Amino acid sequence: MRTCVELKGSVSVAHNPSFSPKWARIHGHDYVITVGICREGYTDVVVDAAEAGDKFRALLASIDGKYLASPLENPPLEPSGVYTVPCGQPGVSGECLAKYIAELMGASWVRVCESGLGSPCFYFER
Repeated sequence: MRTCVELKGSVSVAHNPSFSPKWARIHGHDYVITVGICREGYTDVVVDAAEAGDKFRALLASIDGKYLASPLENPPLEPSGVYTVPCGQPGVSGECLAKYIAELMGASWVRVCESGLGSPCFYFER
């Protein structure tokens, strides 16, 4: 059994997943991102929800409206319009973004979902 706190937010970003033959072009997504911070067993307080919420909102604000770039690509924009996500391939995937957010937030799991019915979600669990 675990006790969890979930935080949910959204961002609009662009990326160029050049590793994908079908999607290798600059395009954008509206992502809904959910972060789960969990502790084993039952606990009355998992985390300071206000502090975690502030940290999550600040992270989303720093990403929102940016071009997401991996260190292995040359972004097409000025540095102020780029947010670098440490991925091991040219281009940022949803999986890589979920892992990165989990690490920054100290989260147990993260789900990054493209908006729209039938759109994929990417999930990372630590």
